[in-house]
Amino acid sequence: CETVARAARAAQAYPDDAANAPWLVTISVLAAQQAAAIALRAAGDSIPAQAGATELLLRAATKDRLSPPFTLPFGAAARQSFDRLVEARNSFMHPRGLTWFVSQDTLARGLPVIGAVVRHLILTQPVLTDLVSPREQEQIEDGLQDLDALAEFLDA
Repeated sequence: CETVARAARAAQAYPDDAANAPWLVTISVLAAQQAAAIALRAAGDSIPAQAGATELLLRAATKDRLSPPFTLPFGAAARQSFDRLVEARNSFMHPRGLTWFVSQDTLARGLPVIGAVVRHLILTQPVLTDLVSPREQEQIEDGLQDLDALAEFLDA
């Protein structure tokens, strides 16, 4: 819940202060990664110690790990959009002497994927139905709506 709230605050600040972009990307990827890890653990899946964000989402999208209806819908387009955010996050977290940049297109395509992942795994089809309280569900949805609103704004 807190991770989504932090991503939402970064999304709210981004249009006026692009310096929030690295944190928006980093925290948003973390929110999806946490949602996948929580769902996989709740289903009894063992998660490798060094699992990457994309790997966790791919595991959550595998019917052998999360049976339907819990299986994450994560097609090729969603994966590509998510991978672009992960690449941006990685280039920020592991700088190589280059100026960090994330395109508005990467944000406009990637943030809805973050929302879809968190909504599906935590709100719509949680493995554990009492995973979050109704109040936390509202807070998470509010935060995800902020991410969606920024994506729509950037896509216009």
